[in-house]
Amino acid sequence: MARFTPDFTLVATGGARMDHPTVSHFFQQAGGSRAGLTIAIDSLTELARWHDGAAVLYRETQTLPGQAPTVRWSTVVFRQEDERILWRHLQETWQG
Repeated sequence: MARFTPDFTLVATGGARMDHPTVSHFFQQAGGSRAGLTIAIDSLTELARWHDGAAVLYRETQTLPGQAPTVRWSTVVFRQEDERILWRHLQETWQG
């Protein structure tokens, strides 16, 4: 969670809004639970940039052995603090 701002928020594909502590707990519980998971990122598009951040759109494909891939579009807001690029917000939407 070192790459996320303390005020990080996530809106998941199902519409649930999660804050930093909730996402941290989710990652701790889920860590290593999906053996063989691969994640591919493509179609990156910079939507906006400002002096200490940017908004980026990308497509994410998750694949587990023996299962159909799941695909989502995500928009992330990044914030730069010193030399670090941090995640401030993430919105995920299933690909239709």
